[in-house]
Amino acid sequence: MQPALTEPQEQFVLSKYQHPAMVAGLGAGKTQAGITRLIRLMLGNPGTDTAYYMPTYDLLRLRAMPGAEEIISNIGLRYKVNKSDYTIKIYRYGTMIFRSYDRPERIVAYEVADSIVDELDTLPKNKAEYVWRKVTERNRQKCGRVNTIGNVTTPDQGFSGFTYAKWVKKQQPGYVLIKASTQSNPYLPDGYIEQIRANYDPILADMYLNGDFVSLTQNKVYHFFDRAKHHSDRVITEQDSVIHVGLDFNIGGTCANLWVIDSNKPIAVDEFVSQDTRDFCNRLSKYNEQGRTIIVYPDASGKANSTNSSQSDLDIIKQAGFRVDAPKANPAIRDRINSVNALLAHDKIAINVNRCPRLTDAVESQGYTAKGEPEKFNDHPAIDDHNDAMGYFIDRKFSLRRPVFVTGIGSAQ
Repeated sequence: MQPALTEPQEQFVLSKYQHPAMVAGLGAGKTQAGITRLIRLMLGNPGTDTAYYMPTYDLLRLRAMPGAEEIISNIGLRYKVNKSDYTIKIYRYGTMIFRSYDRPERIVAYEVADSIVDELDTLPKNKAEYVWRKVTERNRQKCGRVNTIGNVTTPDQGFSGFTYAKWVKKQQPGYVLIKASTQSNPYLPDGYIEQIRANYDPILADMYLNGDFVSLTQNKVYHFFDRAKHHSDRVITEQDSVIHVGLDFNIGGTCANLWVIDSNKPIAVDEFVSQDTRDFCNRLSKYNEQGRTIIVYPDASGKANSTNSSQSDLDIIKQAGFRVDAPKANPAIRDRINSVNALLAHDKIAINVNRCPRLTDAVESQGYTAKGEPEKFNDHPAIDDHNDAMGYFIDRKFSLRRPVFVTGIGSAQ
């Protein structure tokens, strides 16, 4: 049996506006509301098709499509799922088309009457605007009434995002904003809200729990850092069997910061700047005492590029005898920043400010540009290089992941 809709879910599902937006906290039931709205529109207008959009096809396959099947089955309708085409045909009513917007240029060659875009605010404003435009182009199937596009999302970009600009700042006709807090979902397990508060810094916790638009750029990038509060006298000792090294490749200024982990708490204990990758390996070798493991966490560009030779940077590091933990692609800058700020807010990270003066200055100093982006500099080494090196390590070992609670579609995010 399908759980009853919450009040904000019901407001969104039944909205008569052309562009309703359900801006919600984690676990507030955005996906259920979005799918339910599309099915309701199809039942009220047989012969029309709809489209549901999410950031990736994995999310569509694991959450949206099974959720739609569950709701359709509970209603008692006949349907057919085509997993390869990412469609669900509801007999006598129409077809639901599921598409990812990770490649928005591929949103082509079909027409629908109504659409829902899920988690659009996870994208920077300019990319979200492009996705919205591509979705609008598909939303032209004749249906005897106005075509609608709904938006269900967390307010990830705050005041700088597409959703705030479109639904709050401009206040255009046909647009309505419906807020839904995490607490509005009675199906969440005990401890879910406490888990979010424990994982995120206070600003993001309020955003992800209340669905509030907040300023993510009014302060310094690492606004919770306090050099006195977050200082540690910790240094590398003979007992340290593992050293972790965050590394940012730059021609003329490759930045490294060295970390130990005590009781699951990362502590920056040293740093250095080298001219290129070979120089980095030579400098790092002095820490390579007998039996010690050194793990390097570089940015993904090192797989294909080199600061000084035809060999890739990662090959040079491996040949020097060091382990490498590199991602296939660099994590989003916002994700790295959020992970570090969460650790700072809960005093779960420390820096030896005496041994790491460059990193300390970088964490204290980096701000935001007029576009709301973290400051970047062309000359190397620069403060963003030291912070990037830290971020690559933190993302690999202490990455901040959203807590997900899914028990059927009724409690999905």
